[in-house]
Amino acid sequence: MSASREKKQRQGGISDKVTQADQKQAAYKRKVRTYTAIGVVVVVLVAALLIWNSGFFQSRATAATIGGEKLTAAELSYYYYDQRYTYVYAGLIDTSVPDDEQILNEEEGTTYHDFFVEQAIASAQSVQARYDAALEAGYTEADIQDDLDATMESLESSAASQGTSVKGILVSSYGKYMTESIFERLTAKSLLANLYSNDKLEEFYDSYTSEELEAYYEEHKDSIDDFEYSYLYFTPADVEDTDEDGNELSDEEIEELEEQALADAKEKAEEALAAYEEGDTDVAALIEEYEPNTSGDHSVVTGSTSLSSGYREELLELDEGEAALVENGESGYYVVIFHSRGRNEDLSADIRHILFQAVAATDEEGNLTAPTEEEWESAKAEADKVLAEYEAGDKTAEAFGELANEYSDDASSNTAGGLYENVTRGQFVDELDQWIFDQEHQAGDVDIVRHEGDLDSLSSYWGYHLIYFQGWGEAEWVMAVREDMSTDDTTAWEDELVENGNYEGVAADGAKYLGT
Repeated sequence: MSASREKKQRQGGISDKVTQADQKQAAYKRKVRTYTAIGVVVVVLVAALLIWNSGFFQSRATAATIGGEKLTAAELSYYYYDQRYTYVYAGLIDTSVPDDEQILNEEEGTTYHDFFVEQAIASAQSVQARYDAALEAGYTEADIQDDLDATMESLESSAASQGTSVKGILVSSYGKYMTESIFERLTAKSLLANLYSNDKLEEFYDSYTSEELEAYYEEHKDSIDDFEYSYLYFTPADVEDTDEDGNELSDEEIEELEEQALADAKEKAEEALAAYEEGDTDVAALIEEYEPNTSGDHSVVTGSTSLSSGYREELLELDEGEAALVENGESGYYVVIFHSRGRNEDLSADIRHILFQAVAATDEEGNLTAPTEEEWESAKAEADKVLAEYEAGDKTAEAFGELANEYSDDASSNTAGGLYENVTRGQFVDELDQWIFDQEHQAGDVDIVRHEGDLDSLSSYWGYHLIYFQGWGEAEWVMAVREDMSTDDTTAWEDELVENGNYEGVAADGAKYLGT
């Protein structure tokens, strides 16, 4: 082989190897590019999945529109879970099952999710309408800033005491999309809306004439009157399913025994009724003699709907002093006695008070114990000192109020001059109740009343009340009528705001993320 040919062959071999190397390198680059592209796609998919699982997209999805304004799923959850809470608390829904898998109305096929979304939208409409009206009327968020700050501080305090975060508290209450900023913003809006509504309620409450109050009472007396009545309820004795020897009884034998037990209960009820009608009208004596399963001696309720449906109709047909036997299916027999009905003419009272607490003690095991004598003496000495300071002054309600703000341990009234208005019987502890309503007070009467706490009550307290009687108010029936009328008128006003404004509410696709 010539030298030139051998050289060409060597050159050709080198060239082939270079070409092969180039081809391998190109293939490797293509492979790397392919894997890189796949890797980028995987990273993007993983990131998207993580973001999706975080609720980022769902929380921002439009869940409803109110008058064209969009509410995200996070924002609607503020209203949704507020509506849902009552049903959770009452045990009406299973929190381990999505709301849209639980049927509220079988006939219509409505789920709890459908219902809560509908109610949430209605609530959002009302808040927005009242908020806008409040701003138009000159209200500002400065009017509710203190309440808002107190709400947020309470939230932080709850989180700290429970060893969790504010976010954790909000998620447990309002679902996984709620944030602190959304909660604070919507709470501010709700507080301002409610402030305006409360002011309107008070405006309505004070606006009615005596003629309007009487007319409303005549039309709604069944829901306003007090009903006084007594009852004795006799139920059949329990029936065993075996005889004395332990032998099982047949269904027929058990049924016969149940019928006899019911007949015995009826006979006993008839005897009690006969005794009453023959002149034994002492209900307490009847209860003691005939030993009904349950009873009520001169019970008083407000409104006919407060009467048991088991005997309501029959009781209302009776005249004063009359009694009747009422069958309650196979459950038993009532003897009902009608005493009276009428509106409550008892007057309410306006009072001021200053509380001087006798601090309770604890035993070695940390259990609450009554205050020591030293504590009682200290509290009484303080009460006597403030009373002397009051009597040395001009003895006015305003002067007493200043002392209440300075000395009272009652956080509910020690920034309002110790004032409680429209107090009714039973509203306060027994000692205060008796002092207020068991005497014919005149404006300006002052006294010191001792209150004994209850070791079994977590909210109990001990101490002395320095009480100032400011004056008598309206009768309880008048207050009840004012409350009903003002509530009706405020509701109508709120509904009108929504209907006359641009607040149409429509659910959107994002609502599906709530209640899951």
